[in-house]
Amino acid sequence: MPITIDDPSASLTPFSPGDVFVGATRLNNPDDDHAGRGRILQYDADLNLKGLLWLEGTTHLVYGLNFAPDGVLWAHDPWAWVTLRVAPSGQQLPNRQFARRGFSKTLFAPDGTLWFTESQRGDNQPEPLSTRFPPLPGETTKIGDGGVYRFDADGLEQEAFYPDIQGGATGSFAVTHSFLTADGERLIYVSETGSRVMCYDLVQHRQLPDLRNHPGGFEHMFFDLAALSGERVLVSMGNRLELMTEAGNGLRDYPLEGFGWSVLAPSTDERFSYVGNWFSGELVKLDMNSGEMAAATDVAEKCMAGIAVK
Repeated sequence: MPITIDDPSASLTPFSPGDVFVGATRLNNPDDDHAGRGRILQYDADLNLKGLLWLEGTTHLVYGLNFAPDGVLWAHDPWAWVTLRVAPSGQQLPNRQFARRGFSKTLFAPDGTLWFTESQRGDNQPEPLSTRFPPLPGETTKIGDGGVYRFDADGLEQEAFYPDIQGGATGSFAVTHSFLTADGERLIYVSETGSRVMCYDLVQHRQLPDLRNHPGGFEHMFFDLAALSGERVLVSMGNRLELMTEAGNGLRDYPLEGFGWSVLAPSTDERFSYVGNWFSGELVKLDMNSGEMAAATDVAEKCMAGIAVK
């Protein structure tokens, strides 16, 4: 019998190449519009639901899904200050807390370095949402420092850097979505709902020119982004995707119906990418050659905060 996304007894199946994983918390707290039981959904390459993992130790949205070199799936709950890991068998591994702050993603450098990006900076809570981030230890209002933190392979913090932050709609969004360039030397990132695609040199410890810098406004919000082969970058912009080079040169736009397309991940076959709509709950497989939808499914409204492809 097919499972559903609310099946209380469902589990993940062993990971297969091409599987699509979605962080899709079951939001059911009337006092907090980003809180609920954390879950990760597993689809095949054509978006047929294969599995579901109800997560232990989370409180809110599940961010920053990303595969480590050993095939373990990592993710974060920035509200609970917890790092999640799921083994290729589909079993949740013990959660870790690398620091008492809200990380948005773990990035894996070629030399074994772990880079943790921080989702928030400053004191502004996300108005007009009802959710609230906890203040940092010893603080009363500060919810983050907006840093990028280097840890060694054993999980010990080595150093921290504080790149430029655009702030997004709340003014406090920091490094919400990001990736490392193939050499592991540069971080390309956005502050969700902001108007810049930014770049930071992790070797020389300096800010580099933006890939894009728009004056702002509804038409120029950046949400999620991902690296493609050939030093290309795919960025979600609410109502479309934009393909550009790592130098910021535009290559192609992919218009999408409606607004809210905010999370994405390229397929293992780069003819396709997966894109999720925060508002409608639609998850689609986009043909990058034709711009048409090759597959689609409905997840749930206002719950998708990350996608990763095995």
